[in-house]
Order: sequence, then C-alpha cells, then structure tokens
Amino acid sequence: MTGFEIMVDMPFLFWVMAAMSVLMLSVAKSGFGGALASTSVPIMLFVLPPKLALAVLLPIFLITDIGVLFIWYKFCNWRIVSIMCLFALLGQVAGWLLFDYFTDVVLTALIGIVAVVTGVKYWVDIIRNSALSVLVEYVEKRIWQRAALWCGLSGISSFISLSGGIPAQVFLLPHRVSRQAFVGTFSVYFMVIDLLKTPLYLQLDLFTSDSLHISAMLLPVVPIGVFLGWWLNKRMNDRIFYHISHSVLLFMGFKLLVDAFAG
Repeated sequence: MTGFEIMVDMPFLFWVMAAMSVLMLSVAKSGFGGALASTSVPIMLFVLPPKLALAVLLPIFLITDIGVLFIWYKFCNWRIVSIMCLFALLGQVAGWLLFDYFTDVVLTALIGIVAVVTGVKYWVDIIRNSALSVLVEYVEKRIWQRAALWCGLSGISSFISLSGGIPAQVFLLPHRVSRQAFVGTFSVYFMVIDLLKTPLYLQLDLFTSDSLHISAMLLPVVPIGVFLGWWLNKRMNDRIFYHISHSVLLFMGFKLLVDAFAG
C-alpha cells in the first residue's frame, strides 16, 4: 500500500497515533466544537503523508459529525450558522480550485496570528475584568463582514487541511453564546461543509480502497470520543468552557505559526 508503509513496518506506532488522532477529533467535536479538532490532522501526519491523512480522516469526520449533530443540533443558533455556512461554502470552492497550486504557508501564518491575538485579548480582558458585552455588541454589528473573512478562510483551510475549526472559532467565540449553543452551532456547520466537500475530494481522486479500509478500522474509536466529549461538556460551566476554548485557540495559534515559519 503506497503511502502506508509505516503501517507495515511499525504497526503499533501507526495504530496508536491514528487512534489518538481520531479520539482527539471526536472528543473535540462533541465537547468543544472548534479548534481542538484541528489537532487530529497534525497527529495523523506523524504516520501518513498529507493527502493520505486527509483521505483517511474525512470519512471519520463525517461519521463523527453525524453523532455530534444528533446530540447537539437542537441547541444550534440557526441565524449564525446560516451566515457561517454561506461564506464557508464559497471558501471551499476556492480551496477546491486552488488545491493543486495552493501554498498554505501564508494562510497558516495569518490564521495563527489572529488566533493568538484573539486568545491573548480574551485573557487580557479577563485579567483586567473588562466588560465583554461591548465586544458582543461590536461583533453582532459586523457579523457579515467577519463571517466573510473568517468563515471564508475556514472553508479554504477546511478543504485544504481539515483545519477549518480555527478561523471558525475566531469568528464564533466573541459572540459569547452558551457552550451548548456553541457546540450545537458547530455541529451543523461542520456537517454541512464536510458533506459538501466530499464530492470535491472524489473529483481530486483522494480516496482509495486502502484509505477507506483504514478509515473503517478506526471507526470504533469515534463513539468513545463522542461520549467523552459530551460528558466533559455537561460537567463544565460556560466560564470554564470559554477559558478552555480560548486557551486551546491560543495554543493552536502558536502551533500554526511554528508550522508556518518552520516550513
């Protein structure tokens, strides 16, 4: 199996890393909804080349989306998710058209910078005890402009590297919806964009019988992660949820900057 040599040479390492990747994405999608799921791709890249990692993970993303949607859809903010999906789909078309030519270093660096700035600003406001209601009012007034930028970038980065959660989280976090509405909104958002990118991936011939076989072998990890994420979400309040989400966003932003400049 071309590209899967490590599965033959070091099967234990391959399956441990692949299972960790799937567990991370299913916990993140079910419990936190946003950027944490993007860590699944870098973990999978330890054992697979980029395009194979995308081919293995996308079917798992879709199965996870179905489970998460079933649990959380009733909490979705339908107005916000409609605006998000509109611009994300435009971004996905751009990602599809540019897939073979796209150099994602600049995009990665840009998303990383804003993720870091967003995370740092949140903690500075917490330390200063600043009123967050002013920020919520501002982002509501600029919802279309911010969605065009961040959800458009989310669509592009989601198509190219399955990392659309980071710019989408930059967009949604300042709206300060409840943690249930946050995960519910993301459950619908990612179900839509992951479904609609599938035929575009098929057109690019990313899927093979080998990649689909590996995806199927990893599926038993999904319900474990979905349940664990749901359990974690139920046992925290909104304040802790936002502390964790912004901390993860900050960490992922630094990681994207390291990846961009190291590359």
